[in-house]
Amino acid sequence: MSGYVGLAVAFLGALLQATIVGRYPLLGVHVDLVLVAVVGWAALRRFEDGLLWATLGGVALDLFSALPLGTSVVALVLAALVAASIAGSLRTIHPFLIALAVPVAALTYYVAATVLMVLGGLEVSWVELYRGVVGPAIVVDTVVAPIALLLLVWLSRAITPSPWAP
Repeated sequence: MSGYVGLAVAFLGALLQATIVGRYPLLGVHVDLVLVAVVGWAALRRFEDGLLWATLGGVALDLFSALPLGTSVVALVLAALVAASIAGSLRTIHPFLIALAVPVAALTYYVAATVLMVLGGLEVSWVELYRGVVGPAIVVDTVVAPIALLLLVWLSRAITPSPWAP
């Protein structure tokens, strides 16, 4: 069931991110819906569920972007790994603390995507990119994450009895 939900969320999120959300920037950047959804799902659910959503979301993002195919998949998988690792220990303290995994996982995503772009032959100005785009994007994603996490907890409870079950 999680795979079908992940497929729907990934493609709907990527479609919204590529069309509507890009028209309404916050701090000069758009919300990375797929990244926030993948990081939230990886933090809430089993690691395997997070990897599935990362793969589906990465393919969906790659279909709508000019980046080399696979860039978003690899970056989202690494972000999901980081989110699951951080959230695994934080959710035992208090479930809402898993929101702290978002900025670290988002930074992981952006660093991995940037490295893959450089390896793919794209010229990147690291300082300008991280000062003008990545920094504000991490702030926006972190601010949006608690709302997204509430929606993801609801979705998780709708498809399984306990969102924190292993």
